Amino acid sequence: MRLNRRRLLTLPMALAATPVAAACRPPTVLFVCPAGTVKSAIARETLKRRAAARGLPLDVRSRGISPEDHVSPELARRLRADGVDPAAQPALPVTAADVADADVVVAFDAAAEAPVMKGARSWVTPSWNSDYDKAKADLDRRLDGLLAELAQGCR
Repeated sequence: MRLNRRRLLTLPMALAATPVAAACRPPTVLFVCPAGTVKSAIARETLKRRAAARGLPLDVRSRGISPEDHVSPELARRLRADGVDPAAQPALPVTAADVADADVVVAFDAAAEAPVMKGARSWVTPSWNSDYDKAKADLDRRLDGLLAELAQGCR
């Protein structure tokens, strides 16, 4: 069989013109709480760690309606013991652009009432400062569901 040199030279161009399914980009998850330093930051760090353990690429961010440090010394101690650092990223105020750029937006407690959070998922959860164990169990349950949902996204 004789190879047609002209055909071989046009093959790469033909392949380049063939539509190929776009690579799946990691979804962006935005957590927002009133202060931006407790619930949203803990959820961010916990989801990042759990997604990485499952090999699920995600872009996870957190914001606050009015950023303010609400981490008590006892909460900081317990989080350190669990390997969670809510201060790994600075607390930033949420913007409309943050919400628009996210694939999934979760608003904790009163943050869901902010006008910019219209359409966000509302998670009313226990206080990390006063009921750590209950808050941790609640977040774990919610993140299990979110991870299962996100794993279905790009196949």
